[in-house]
Amino acid sequence: MELRKGDIRIRPLSEDDFSLMFQWLSDPRVLEFYGGRDLAYTPELLREHYEEPFEDEGFRVILEYRGIPVGYGQIYRLSGEMFGEYAYSDPGFPVYAMDQFIGEPEYWNRGIGTEYLKAVCEYLRDEKGTGAVLVDPHQETRRAIRAYEKAGFRIIGELPAHELHEGKMVDCFLMERRFDE
Repeated sequence: MELRKGDIRIRPLSEDDFSLMFQWLSDPRVLEFYGGRDLAYTPELLREHYEEPFEDEGFRVILEYRGIPVGYGQIYRLSGEMFGEYAYSDPGFPVYAMDQFIGEPEYWNRGIGTEYLKAVCEYLRDEKGTGAVLVDPHQETRRAIRAYEKAGFRIIGELPAHELHEGKMVDCFLMERRFDE
């Protein structure tokens, strides 16, 4: 996956990006919202985790803003048991889910995440024929939820005790952006 839209460039995660990923995923400001501050990656564990193949089709990408790498995303097609993990019925057309973060806190609150989300959703609709894209933010992450809403996502359900974060299971929202309506 490689695309550009305005000041945004989305490109595949490369070998050269692992030191940057390690920097981001060692920053407690980032980990508060992605992974948890109790997460202790080593460079080797980080590489192992982010080189693990997806169950079905998937992409790991770096988000650049005006030529500067500022974030990470993973986009993957749902299949089989994954529908159950999201409490989402298979609609009979391709469905993708996404996880992402802005790893450079000085780029937070600038609308970059919203632009990234819009660009990825358009790509998935136009190039992959998806009818829906899902995200599952923690219910307390109001900034992320607002970004998703600005990008056209809406809350369609709750996922109680859905994700382990900082030693406890946290509730998430299931948010969807539909293209077949």
